[in-house]
Amino acid sequence: MLLHEKGAGQLTMADVAQEAGLTRGAIQYHFENPKSLLVASIEEIANRLSRHLDADELTGLPLEERINRIVDDYWQGFRGFNYTAFIEIAVRGRQDPAFEEAITTTLEELEKQRAVVWQAVFADTGRSREEIRSWRDMLLITLRGLALTNMIAGKNEKVSLQIDQFKAMFTRYLTEA
Repeated sequence: MLLHEKGAGQLTMADVAQEAGLTRGAIQYHFENPKSLLVASIEEIANRLSRHLDADELTGLPLEERINRIVDDYWQGFRGFNYTAFIEIAVRGRQDPAFEEAITTTLEELEKQRAVVWQAVFADTGRSREEIRSWRDMLLITLRGLALTNMIAGKNEKVSLQIDQFKAMFTRYLTEA
């Protein structure tokens, strides 16, 4: 992936055009500047990170299998190149208030959509919306931290124990009265 190879700070519209086999003008027709291209990249990356969150499919599974699938699917996304690119873009956005606002707005809308899916997937547990949201937030924080640990270490640290512990805690919480 070009974004991963070059990094968000070094990526140019000409690079994107060359990689896509298009002219620079064609890229500029769709994206007025590199920032708009990066915001579109953030949206695509976020969608890829949670592309397996199909509420209709997941609600038909037993609770423990739902939890395993969701956690494993999220981890697949967080440990890959897409999330590394996502972090680079987000960090770059911190230096530019307008760019940061565009990223934040894009992510807030995506987060609202994901929260609705989580509410549907765990509606049968008897837990409140706030509790489900809190566990979702905890999962995301945990996986983001593990992903950053892997990025900084420069290798794939063994994190399966932490992920399994999270699954067990979440299952226990949802099944105990």
